[in-house]
Amino acid sequence: MEVRRGVDDVCELESFPNSSFLSRLVNYQPLTHAHLKVKSYPLDQIKSQRVQESLVVRDLLFVLVGLEGVYIRYNNSYEPQTGMEGDEIRGPDFKIAKSMDLSLKNFAKWIVKLGKMFVVLTQFGERYSDPVYGAVLHRLCCEIRAFLVHEYMRCLVDVAEEDFKTNAEFGIRELGQLLSKSCVYKMQLLYELVQDVSQEMARRALMDRDEADFQNFIKDLKMEKETTDHSGLLFMTDSRISAHARGGAILQMVQDKLKANWGDQRNVEFLQGLLRKISAQYCSMLEEWLTNGSLEDPYDEFMVADTARASQGQAQVAVTALNSERLWDTRYVIRKDGLLEQFNEGDVAFKVLMTGKSLHLFRTCCELQDLKNLLPLGPSHGLQELPHGTQLTLYVDAHYARANHLVWKLLYEGYNLPRVLQEMQHNFLMHNNPTFFRTFFCRSLVELTKTRHETVQSKLRRLFEDYQKARCAERGSLVLPLMNLQLDRRSFSSTIEQFSSEAAADRGNVDLLQARDFGNLRDMLLRDLELQDSSGAGGGPRADSQYSIHYLQFELLVPFPLNTVVSKTCVMQYQMMQRHMLLLHYYNEILQNTWFEINKNKVWRHTGFGPDLARWIRRCRVVHHRMSQFMKLLLEYTTQDVVHDGWRTLEPRVHAYDAAGFDLHQCQAQLEQFLANLVSHSLLTSASLVRLLVQITDSVHKFCKFVTSLRKTLCLLDLRLYTRYEAQLRGEHYYDEAAALAKLREMQNYLAVVSDHFRQLSAAFAEGVRYYGDHGSSRFGVNPLLALAERLNDIVT
Repeated sequence: MEVRRGVDDVCELESFPNSSFLSRLVNYQPLTHAHLKVKSYPLDQIKSQRVQESLVVRDLLFVLVGLEGVYIRYNNSYEPQTGMEGDEIRGPDFKIAKSMDLSLKNFAKWIVKLGKMFVVLTQFGERYSDPVYGAVLHRLCCEIRAFLVHEYMRCLVDVAEEDFKTNAEFGIRELGQLLSKSCVYKMQLLYELVQDVSQEMARRALMDRDEADFQNFIKDLKMEKETTDHSGLLFMTDSRISAHARGGAILQMVQDKLKANWGDQRNVEFLQGLLRKISAQYCSMLEEWLTNGSLEDPYDEFMVADTARASQGQAQVAVTALNSERLWDTRYVIRKDGLLEQFNEGDVAFKVLMTGKSLHLFRTCCELQDLKNLLPLGPSHGLQELPHGTQLTLYVDAHYARANHLVWKLLYEGYNLPRVLQEMQHNFLMHNNPTFFRTFFCRSLVELTKTRHETVQSKLRRLFEDYQKARCAERGSLVLPLMNLQLDRRSFSSTIEQFSSEAAADRGNVDLLQARDFGNLRDMLLRDLELQDSSGAGGGPRADSQYSIHYLQFELLVPFPLNTVVSKTCVMQYQMMQRHMLLLHYYNEILQNTWFEINKNKVWRHTGFGPDLARWIRRCRVVHHRMSQFMKLLLEYTTQDVVHDGWRTLEPRVHAYDAAGFDLHQCQAQLEQFLANLVSHSLLTSASLVRLLVQITDSVHKFCKFVTSLRKTLCLLDLRLYTRYEAQLRGEHYYDEAAALAKLREMQNYLAVVSDHFRQLSAAFAEGVRYYGDHGSSRFGVNPLLALAERLNDIVT
């Protein structure tokens, strides 16, 4: 060989983007193709095959550690610095001397691939050892370095190089056999794995993560609509895509690689050992979450995400009365990015989420930090590896049952949940609570009939506070002291239309308007009922927009942790039913007062004007009877067939729970189902029927107001009463029979309009109830609406 003079330059490199602590601090070795120092002796001039083979083996020993040889060099396009730029790691491509013997060249082409793998694995370990990539990837880099140092390099240095120096028979075949026997298969698996990781990193760097997040959200919505088991329940998920592949995403790649090599026992054993080692931190987080309800995940690797930790190192959000329910619903969610395959089967992910949330709830309420000694599941040696299949199901189910046992002790023994739900039924829903109607409601009828105003609201609040003080003094109550009266900004019908509208995609409401014989009444359902009242009793805005009863609402802030069961959604459904029942009670009460006016007041018992006035009074009483029967039927149906029967079904289930069979999610689901049935069976999910009902109550209210304003008019229509009335008033006596007759015709016309409108509206309402019952029975199970439709038809006809 000819030795040429050369100069080695050492200089400081400019910092590269994304440089880490382990980045090279000096320049790479001078490249042979750029700074040639040694002129190689042509191989075709070497007569001895053994000498040529030795020279090639010597070069291969350099190549296997990522360096150049004499006859095997880097490709001219290769630059070591470019291999560390970007997310893709590219190892060197080697060029082999053309004059090399073909048999040697074939072996060399296979062995140089190991040199490229060595460079890729080395650079991968240097780049992804940064903590920002998470503990799982950090441990993978550690295992790669341990393999390269303790297996690969030991094989090269302690065995291959030593044999090359001491054994004259050591050749390229022996080198290949040594590598194949000891570490080639491991290096090949690690190389394929890091290539998958690098490609995933590059894909995430180029993708639009906001768009991907939105598409994942839409996909989750479609899946929630199609599935019916626990996994299809609408629990919160985090569909965001991380900028880097971390945690579960890395473990899933190893599991996919393991599945692809399932037929090779040697590869399976190596990948299983690798998976067990790199998943140690993930197993620790899973065990801590399922055992103690605590989450230590600084790099967002675990399958459960903590949304209260906006950034690393930020203090946890404190639980308050205003944010406790929101934190329960949204703080801990399933992270879809990197969710392992075994957790995505059935309801495993759901139970994992609920177990940790339940334990966190217990820890927060009891102010405990460590729950491992409470109801232990037996001697624990820590979770050594990620379970699969039946083993995972049994493991999660055991911890799920333990968490529910602790929550049962908290809610049943600590907060007496059955009593709270019974108080919600009695004091908040006003079911079977005669004291409320006798002490507060009946005394407030005058104020409830007035126009909505701050003065009216203040008066009603004072009356309700008096009722609260009296009832709370009688016996201890949790719900009643927390209630607050207010006049809502929206009327009852406007509130219902927020949740149920023909413009929405509610198929039931759309079909309702297109039903046979019901479409003819569509315009009547949607327009305002305007009765022309020449006597001054009618006119003005709609009843639901002026009377305070349509705005009356009781607010309730359920304390933590009871609001994990009685959520804000449940409270809103309670309020919808509450306002509906109060409205029915109100109109039944004013109809009752009107009955006393028609039948007990002496003015209505005189018929001095003749048979026309007597017939009109009888007709008035008939209309009143129909209205009264209609409203009583609705009130009886709502209180007995809906609320009472629904509570009779729910109450035994609530009381039947014991520590072993309690399921927090099932308890929540049963309460939500109970309230959903109340709302649906009360027709509050149909905006058309609710608007129609409000128009019926508007007609009832105007009729009652008209009737109670007729005392003076009836006196003027009867000569004897007129004489006495005018004598007392002015002492003048003048009776105009023509004017009285005109007034009677006016009253007859108005009553005919009221009667006709009420008949049409009630008939339309009965038909709508029947249609809604026929088409809603499959959604609501046992449906009492059909029986209601039959009873309404009896009244209407």
